Amino acid sequence: MTRLDGRFLKPGSIPADRLDPGIAFGGELADGSVTTAKLADTLLQRFVVVTWGAVNPVDPHTQTVRILLRDLAQNAILAAHVLRITCDERAILSVGGIGQALSGDQSPDLIAQTNTRGRLDLLVICREGASITLAAGPTQASPFLDTQHTKTLTFP
Repeated sequence: MTRLDGRFLKPGSIPADRLDPGIAFGGELADGSVTTAKLADTLLQRFVVVTWGAVNPVDPHTQTVRILLRDLAQNAILAAHVLRITCDERAILSVGGIGQALSGDQSPDLIAQTNTRGRLDLLVICREGASITLAAGPTQASPFLDTQHTKTLTFP
């Protein structure tokens, strides 16, 4: 591919000031200017991975766990992102000290925003003895997310 010709991107969908001037105005990319290493580094920084911290009991029916967003190279994401966190109907979710609830506060289906350092403190309340599995996933406002890891909390 030597130039953007509309086969894969709609012409005008990327502002010209965000492109290399040679590409934006019909120029060609020099051979070797896009290397696998450069592409890999860029992609590693674009994908967000949800990582779960340690579970901290507050009382017999309440536990907290921190969500920390990282990129695929395991570097901390220094930006606020929106996540959807879900769990079993027997528990309810809220945001603790870090982050902000956007929708579904005090329910098993929470949409929340991390702080600008990619952190979210999750408060989980379950009034009965159960193992509750938490899953975090993307919303329309989320970047590319790796959400393959879940977290299980056990309540007595």
